[in-house]
Amino acid sequence: MEETASFSEGAAKTILVVDDSTVSRTLAVHIIARLGYRALQADNGDRCVELLTAGGIDLLLLDIHMPGKNGIEILDYIRDQQIMIPVIMISGSSDIEQAVHSLKLGAYEYLLKPVDAGRLELTLKNALNEFELRRKVRLFSAAITESPFGVVITDGKGFIEYSNPGFTAITGYSENEVKGRSIGLLKSGEQSAVFYKKFWETITSGSVWQGEIINRRKNGELYTEYSIVSPIPGINGEITHFISIKQDVTLRKKEQEALAESEQRFQELADLIPQPLFETDLNGDLTFANKSGLELFGYGKAEIERNFSCMRLFVPEDQHRVHTSLVNSIRGVFFENHEYTAMKKDGTSFPILVYSSPIIRNGEPAGIRGIGLDITERKRNEEQLRELNLTLEERVEERTRELEATHQQMVLQEKLASIGQLAAGLAHEINNPVNFLRINFASLKEDVADLRHLLGEYRALFRSTEGGAPSAEALETIRRLEKRLAVDQLLDDLPVIFDESERGFERISTIISSMRNFSFRHAVDQRVPFDINKGIRDTLIIARNEYRYVAEVETDLQDLPPVACNPEQINQVFLNLIINSAHAIASQGREEKGRITIRTACSGSSVTCVIADDGPGIPSETLNRIFEPFFTTKEPGKGTGLGLSISYDIITHKHGGTISVSSPPSGGSAFTITLPLNVLTASNES
Repeated sequence: MEETASFSEGAAKTILVVDDSTVSRTLAVHIIARLGYRALQADNGDRCVELLTAGGIDLLLLDIHMPGKNGIEILDYIRDQQIMIPVIMISGSSDIEQAVHSLKLGAYEYLLKPVDAGRLELTLKNALNEFELRRKVRLFSAAITESPFGVVITDGKGFIEYSNPGFTAITGYSENEVKGRSIGLLKSGEQSAVFYKKFWETITSGSVWQGEIINRRKNGELYTEYSIVSPIPGINGEITHFISIKQDVTLRKKEQEALAESEQRFQELADLIPQPLFETDLNGDLTFANKSGLELFGYGKAEIERNFSCMRLFVPEDQHRVHTSLVNSIRGVFFENHEYTAMKKDGTSFPILVYSSPIIRNGEPAGIRGIGLDITERKRNEEQLRELNLTLEERVEERTRELEATHQQMVLQEKLASIGQLAAGLAHEINNPVNFLRINFASLKEDVADLRHLLGEYRALFRSTEGGAPSAEALETIRRLEKRLAVDQLLDDLPVIFDESERGFERISTIISSMRNFSFRHAVDQRVPFDINKGIRDTLIIARNEYRYVAEVETDLQDLPPVACNPEQINQVFLNLIINSAHAIASQGREEKGRITIRTACSGSSVTCVIADDGPGIPSETLNRIFEPFFTTKEPGKGTGLGLSISYDIITHKHGGTISVSSPPSGGSAFTITLPLNVLTASNES
């Protein structure tokens, strides 16, 4: 076997010349080389089969009569193996039957020896060009058939002449069902006559139309498709046909609507929180603020959307300390002082507590998220309390009546102190699902961006088909992009993301509901039917961050009838006792978690609640003083000493119940509360 180099390189066609005559082969090879093709030679049928099996042959110039396998047998082999190349038969015999038989077996042409060089040259060019056109037609047909998009071709009046399987998958109509029918059979009635008038004016003017249409499937179901309709001109330049490429975007539209609804729901939930919520980027610029925050500081939403530094919300003398705190928060460094002086848009200032935590993205900090508490009222009460404590011994007689009048302010102060103490925990509890939702929203945003990217590639591909069939490289690019973007996995993940986001919203709603229940205020002497068990559950949610790391909580809540009481006052007692138990267990510094047990029961005309812990217990010498005002066993600055005193006053004086404490020598303590089912108000008692 000999090989003759062609005059062109790269994409030169390879022609195999099979003839037992050296002269005939040499002549053919000379013509092939002059045409710029690459020539291979074989002098028998068996060698021809070997070269065909190896592949890379674009055309076969085949003699009929040869040693070994003859030309007819080679033709049979090519047909059986489905080798798609043109075959030109060469024979010294003018046998018509032999020529006809060769053509029936798939030969492109039958030439007689001696072969005219001009005719051979013309036949080679025609065969290669025709088979290249056939290959492109097969490729285009396969691309259209396998395309996930619907493709439909109509005549100039809109009657369907061709539709692919993608069209059937979208509409439910088979090609036979729609062939010859008007494309108008898909109309849903959702678009107006004006819409269709502009549509036809666009495409009949020679322009491409693209956009969304609501159509109706064969089963009557409405769907939304994104369609690109291009006119196809005839030889004389007049439009003879239209080709439409369709994509069912119903699911994508629903996903976009669901994403928008989720974002709106998140904003609405954040706006329900009565305290300012905020987020910043790593530069300290605000990226989010809820309604309470905007109203408190006097800014509009549009004012903080671009390059609004959070430093503008603080007085100049506090800005350096705020910046240091933000840096520490991003680095995860603990710091105790969260109190600053904030400044509103109008220049007025007020004290604020800010609790924050870093926003983590892909394991790296991306900003700060936090909650602020306006403590103006608390500071005022603290100042009043400080003045009272400094002069209490000297003015005890003259201020006795005033202290009684301010007792309710002290109750409120204790509640505010509790809320301030719990604020970081509440921020953490809310941050977890909020951060989870943010991550999901970021994932959805990336998924939608990937889908838009993929759709853009598809559009570019089909726009390229206006000038002919798409290239194999373009199709391979699309396939690689689908694989890189993991489209199937992406579509499978979307429902999971929405389910997880819904659970996050439910967790936030539960926390907000408990906060609202805990914060709701009745008149001081007002008594309403109240579910004691619900009050305990709400308080456990509010105080969760105080005990979650040091103790497990076990509840045994029996069915109870409603108790006539002041819910806020009773919840305050529960909160004081639960936090005291958590702090007592934490003071031991033990490695394993402690246990807080809460039990309720009903006996006759009263209900009982026992809150017990396995902490260090209460020394016997202080057990009798535990309910005295300002008495505390905590370190200075860790407690006001009012919690248990106020709890005692609420239970015994305001609700006619009892509260007692026990602490066995082995450790632990148990507070027992008893409340009558029918409580007389203070005015009724008098």
